[in-house]
Amino acid sequence: MGLFVIGVIFVACAFFSGIILHLAGLTQRKQSSGIMGKVVSALFALAGIALITWSSAVYVESDMRGLLTKKIFADDLSGGRIIALENEKGPQAKLLPPGWHFGYWPFIYDIQLVKIVTVPAGSVGVVKANDGLPLLKGQAFADEWDSPMDMLDAVQFLNKGKKGPQLTVLSPGSYPVHPLLFSVEIKKALEVEVGQVAVIKANAGPDYTGEDLVSVNGVPIVPNSFRGIWKDALQPDMYYINPDAYNITRVATVNRVYNYVEGNAIEVRSKDGFEFPVDVRVSVKVSAQDAPYVVAQLAKPDSDIDRTGFTTIEDRVILPVIRAIFRNTAESQRALEYVNNRSVIEKEATKKFGEGIKRFHITTDGVFVNDIGLSKNPAGQELLATQTQREVAEQEKATWAKKQEAQVARAEAVRAEEEANQERQKAAARASIDINKSEALALMERARGEARAYEEKIKALGGTDNFIMLEVVKDSVNRWDGVAPSVLVMGDGGVGDGASAGVLREIIKRDK
Repeated sequence: MGLFVIGVIFVACAFFSGIILHLAGLTQRKQSSGIMGKVVSALFALAGIALITWSSAVYVESDMRGLLTKKIFADDLSGGRIIALENEKGPQAKLLPPGWHFGYWPFIYDIQLVKIVTVPAGSVGVVKANDGLPLLKGQAFADEWDSPMDMLDAVQFLNKGKKGPQLTVLSPGSYPVHPLLFSVEIKKALEVEVGQVAVIKANAGPDYTGEDLVSVNGVPIVPNSFRGIWKDALQPDMYYINPDAYNITRVATVNRVYNYVEGNAIEVRSKDGFEFPVDVRVSVKVSAQDAPYVVAQLAKPDSDIDRTGFTTIEDRVILPVIRAIFRNTAESQRALEYVNNRSVIEKEATKKFGEGIKRFHITTDGVFVNDIGLSKNPAGQELLATQTQREVAEQEKATWAKKQEAQVARAEAVRAEEEANQERQKAAARASIDINKSEALALMERARGEARAYEEKIKALGGTDNFIMLEVVKDSVNRWDGVAPSVLVMGDGGVGDGASAGVLREIIKRDK
């Protein structure tokens, strides 16, 4: 303002000095005086104009914006608005960007430099508008903008934006925010960790009227961006949404294991009146697709809403269902039967448990019986002892039966061995008879052959007598010691005698 006044003074001085010097020049009739007056006036004018112009200059740093408030030469604000548009007095909608700006004389404008808003990483800027069109009846948040920068354009916002909380938020970064039009609150962004999903219940947005609309417990399950519980839960990631406009429920999607053991075991009563604990382990899972339906029924499944020491999903679903299954099963069976049918009970419990939690959109990986504590009370111990004795007796009976079977089998084996030996002896006897028959036949054949040979010899020697004589001679030869007198062997002159004599002579000759 000071520079502007000085500039005006300089311009006025230039004007008046020019007049004075001009008049003086006319009076004195000196040309040099007129020229001098013009030069001085021009210098004063230039200095004044420079000072006036400089007084209208504004420089805005890169991390700042210029907020203008027009004081004169404009119409008053109307309609209860607090931010002025074109040709209106008051805080102007348009902010001056970084750099030099001229024409903003201090007697027309007040200028305030304001810092830009920075949203740090992992956070969101929640925006509230202090001016704009009114919200519709029943509307808690203004409609979402296509871009945060469109929303922050004050001129555009005042033409179509709505006053109040904005559904659109500012993600991490720096933004030129009109400090009178908007207020920005920094809040933590939604981070969905691994092993969980985030179920969103939107309190803002359009109503969904599609034919596939599903309602659970009076709460609509809708496509994302509509009002109600979003059908698709948010997967692990970072999300920049308005935490005031959405109810966020985190649901674990990893396997949940519930152990009911020792002091927390399930107490049952059998058909024959025995009471005993059953140690049970249950494994269940909520998928990302089922999480919205679980939230619609249980609100916050992983929180202890009722302050019972259990999560809502366990207190309202898991524990009641599993207790009912085991207690109902025990009521229909005797204690020993219950103990002996453990694997069957486990299998049936898994099936019934899966059916019982299905309507809550929860699945199970199995129900496992760790221990049936019938032995934890005296009556149960006595019952188990009786069963043990019975089992021992049955085992002994089975053992004697096995021994008897073994003895019978051994006797059968001995008898079979004896029969085999007898068969082998019979076979050997039959073989011996056959051999003897063969040998006898062979002897008979040999005898026949020898008889035929004798007959041929007899025939060749000319009769039986010659043959006998030859055999006698051969026998004598065989028994002869080599010393014999040379005698003349002669016969009675017959043919045989001559032959015999010839033979003997040949034998004697050969032996000599």
